[in-house]
Amino acid sequence: MCIDCFDDEDRAAGAADTFPPERLAAAAQRIEGDMGGAAVPPEAWAIYFGAMSGAVAWHEMERMARCVEAARVLLALEGRAAA
Repeated sequence: MCIDCFDDEDRAAGAADTFPPERLAAAAQRIEGDMGGAAVPPEAWAIYFGAMSGAVAWHEMERMARCVEAARVLLALEGRAAA
């Protein structure tokens, strides 16, 4: 996702729970696969994570954002369990 989509506060808030983008994307997509409703197309995920440029429908953006947030929580919990 382009850096312009976030302000400084958003970037600072995510600094403490930084995960490799590939790991975050994989976790988010697994979560999304378990959700009901229409799946987000692979191209939208690529745009969200900055591998492609383009536009994403608002409902897809909201769905991906929820999945990414859930993936951050999941990965943080996994990290604490391993420690």
